[in-house]
Amino acid sequence: MSEVATVTIKYTESEVALLINSLEMTTSAKVPCVENGQWKTPYEKLKDDLIGIKNQLIEYKRQEIIKRR
Repeated sequence: MSEVATVTIKYTESEVALLINSLEMTTSAKVPCVENGQWKTPYEKLKDDLIGIKNQLIEYKRQEIIKRR
């Protein structure tokens, strides 16, 4: 049995954009007492995942527009 749980969360397109923006600001911060920036890794992974989700949403909307023509 997996030790990792999976959840489904519903966000609007604008909420996804806000999350990406917040993660970008968080990971661009300079933390003076932390070496290597290893603390950024999970935040950068989450940001990349959200960017992928945003791109999928954009593609889905584009396909829906094409279907209606």
